[in-house]
Amino acid sequence: MKTLKRNLFVKSLLLLLVVVFLGSCKKDGGDDGGNEVGKGSFTVKGTTHSGPCVSVAATSGVSGNIDVVIADESGASFTVYNMPTGGSGTSNVVEFTDSNGFSSELYALSVTGSTLYSSTGGTITKTGSSSYKFSINMIDLSTDEQITITGSGKY
Repeated sequence: MKTLKRNLFVKSLLLLLVVVFLGSCKKDGGDDGGNEVGKGSFTVKGTTHSGPCVSVAATSGVSGNIDVVIADESGASFTVYNMPTGGSGTSNVVEFTDSNGFSSELYALSVTGSTLYSSTGGTITKTGSSSYKFSINMIDLSTDEQITITGSGKY
């Protein structure tokens, strides 16, 4: 279990660094033809975190999949691994385990302060080709406390 926690923390930290780097980048788009940065927010135990929301090629190595990260300046992050690519629909999130950590299954991890949460279930609903909302059941890997994290993003 200690190895799993370390691997999850390293994986989350690497994606957070990518978000910090890409968060200041702008992309073309928007109805007004201007530049906009993807944004998202998530709520953990009554505290809402918001910041840049970006997609990166999946760290699972599964060709064509993407991981989507929301990060705020406090260092808190919420990452969806293997985000569905469709423009609509609801997908079930699986429990993160040692065996599916680098698979094509849909799961989530969140880091707030020194706490690492992993998904145990829940759903992600695509509201557009690059937008989504979610309600995901999570477990604190240190204390086994179970919580629900909700939020939305556009990447």
